[in-house]
Amino acid sequence: MYYAEGGQFAGIPEGDPRTIATRQSGCQMCHGFEVKLRKDNRPTDDSWPAGIGTRYPDGGIGNCTVCHNRHQFSIAQARKPEACAKCHIGPDHPNIEIYYESHHGQVYLTSGEDWKWDSAADAWEPGDYIAPTCATCHMSGIGDLSTTHNVTERLKWDLVHAKSVIRSGERGDGEKGRELMKKVCNNCHSKIHINNHFAKLDRAVKLYNFYYDEAQKMLKDLKARGLLKKDKWKDPFQELNYYLWHHVGRRARHGAAMDGPDYAHWHGFFQLFQVFKDMQDIYEWRIKNNKIEPLSPVMSSAPY
Repeated sequence: MYYAEGGQFAGIPEGDPRTIATRQSGCQMCHGFEVKLRKDNRPTDDSWPAGIGTRYPDGGIGNCTVCHNRHQFSIAQARKPEACAKCHIGPDHPNIEIYYESHHGQVYLTSGEDWKWDSAADAWEPGDYIAPTCATCHMSGIGDLSTTHNVTERLKWDLVHAKSVIRSGERGDGEKGRELMKKVCNNCHSKIHINNHFAKLDRAVKLYNFYYDEAQKMLKDLKARGLLKKDKWKDPFQELNYYLWHHVGRRARHGAAMDGPDYAHWHGFFQLFQVFKDMQDIYEWRIKNNKIEPLSPVMSSAPY
């Protein structure tokens, strides 16, 4: 495989068709891409199809058919968690797996076929279903909340990027988002249940940020001493630093947010702790010997 590094691709010249292969088959199918047109005004074969963040030549942004698939364009389909599972899945953000593990997901899996999925857009309320799906919490009208297609509107924390911070600016209003999400929960849960859940999440975020900050201190020190390889994908410390936040760190945070204890702990904080310990060993060896180890001690491509 060929990976981007600062806009360039290792081993092949820029412009080679292989430079777009991983982006086109993976990244853009979920994240979207800027649609480019041929002379006949048809999309180029490297910019379409694309995912939810697709940008169009007329300035439009989005792709409704990611959730409301073609042929039916069904609201019922978009309300089911499987609609989100094309993208929110796998080792770096296993949201659908976490949902299935959660109590909400267990109820959906055992009784969801009997729920009323086709109510009007602003009339899908508890009673039509007996446990929330992704759409319920992040998008649907419920109680006195209106339907939204801004899936970050009801979120406090940024749980996706390297360090979790309270959402602000273009990423939303995190404090307002927490109150909006509590309004969703209020339709089924007591205030003490809701407040204790979010206290648990805030503690998990604080613990994750502690590990992340400590790892960045080591990274900064190694960089200052010239003890990092230029190609970070050949450098075990930098490779592990990536998995720390992009894989195990995301699993820990999302598991805590969505009540998936196995993902929060065994796939999350337990592996995060092991990755951090390995990073400490590499850091200490390089500092003691003032050089980079000849062979990578990282034995697998990712901490699964």
